[in-house]
Amino acid sequence: LADRMSSVIGADGCYITSWDPERGTTTPMAAYGPQRSIYRKFALVPGERTLTQAIAEAGHTLVVEDALNTEYVSPRIAAAFPARSLLGLPMLSNGEVLGAIIISFDTHHHFTRQEVARSELAARHVSFAVATMRLLEAEKQRSEELLALNHIGMAINSGLDFNQVVLTILEQCRGIIELDTFYLALYDEEQDRLSFPLFCDNGTIIPFDPVGLGLHPGLSGHVIQTRSSLYVPDTLAPGLDASYGIVRTGGSPSRSYIGVPLIYRDRVLGVMSVQSLQPNAYDSRQIRLLETIAAQSAIAIENAKLYNELRRLSVTDGLTGIFNYRSLMELGIMEFAKTRRLDRPLSLAFLDIDHFRDFNNLHGHATGNEVLVAVVDRILTCIRGIDLFARYGGEEFVIILPETPQATALLVAERVRNSVESLRIPVSGHAEDLSVTISLGLASIQPHHTRFQELLESANTAERLAKQNGRNRVELAR
Repeated sequence: LADRMSSVIGADGCYITSWDPERGTTTPMAAYGPQRSIYRKFALVPGERTLTQAIAEAGHTLVVEDALNTEYVSPRIAAAFPARSLLGLPMLSNGEVLGAIIISFDTHHHFTRQEVARSELAARHVSFAVATMRLLEAEKQRSEELLALNHIGMAINSGLDFNQVVLTILEQCRGIIELDTFYLALYDEEQDRLSFPLFCDNGTIIPFDPVGLGLHPGLSGHVIQTRSSLYVPDTLAPGLDASYGIVRTGGSPSRSYIGVPLIYRDRVLGVMSVQSLQPNAYDSRQIRLLETIAAQSAIAIENAKLYNELRRLSVTDGLTGIFNYRSLMELGIMEFAKTRRLDRPLSLAFLDIDHFRDFNNLHGHATGNEVLVAVVDRILTCIRGIDLFARYGGEEFVIILPETPQATALLVAERVRNSVESLRIPVSGHAEDLSVTISLGLASIQPHHTRFQELLESANTAERLAKQNGRNRVELAR
């Protein structure tokens, strides 16, 4: 189109721009002439006067016979191009200025009435073509947006785990909104802080530490406090840091910021944000789109949190937080099979809190529960991350020790027993701290063990022997 427009009156150059009335910004689109390859990369300074802006304000053709001496365009822009005489034509569609066609001559040129008329007629045809392209592009964008919202809706109803849900939200946003930074922040009202399950910067997902909102709430804090969306066209605008309590952390700052609250049943769950390294990168349509995504995402996130919690409860003991009997049997069988396949050592400790039934009768079940939790917490300090610790039932527990021969396992068992014996448990309603001891049975995998249950039974038998021999001791399986 730029090539054809320049030929209408035999001009040296032609520049086509788009105009955003909402943001008052000009975007270089295409050029004919020596600037063709670099025109779209030409950087405009925010607030700088452009001929496109002057044409949009006037609503009609503007003639500039000396580009270096005119109020319609900034001197910096005029000096950056070889054009000296300009004919600025609005691209109009249904009364709206879509942009401008600027026909230029590199030397002083007087535009005749005939040249202006021919150019205006051609501009009307170009305007129709551009308006049609915009409609097609808008329809394509709308289809992509609906598809993204559909994917998020599917995530809401699919029962996906939390991490998968937040990744789905990121991918759908990235597909329909230009962004350099994206984050999901969850709000902890009790601690007044934000945690970041997902923070993506320049295409890379990075860990991001929780942020307290007390002294420096920042832009996210403002979204939480006002429960409303926030758009900042340029984060480097004077006074912004003081207005929102922003603390900058270095690096290349985002220039455009959209923050939208995640609200579920009138409760603020957190903030969703997209950001761009370019100022004035977003418009009201994109803000509304992100608000729609956030509304669906809030449901998806809450459902995913509930799903994860239910999954956690299905594999862990509700009181102590360690694995339950079901998980013990499933994971134990898997660990046993792996040990047999790789011909590696494996040990198992079966332990029981001594006289716990009498303890409950004397102090009550509530106190007994506090003791159970304290004992589990103490044992966790004595074992490794790869060890499997589970509640077998009541006051009975099992520790599976992968890659651990009997001699090493015996040291671990004695360390656990000594640590629990030295434990003093402060309990409300009791003047003195309480204490308990444990008896342990230890079994290591032997050739005659063909199933996990057999190894478990060997350790259980050894634990009963420890009780018979006086309690507060470790016995090895025979």
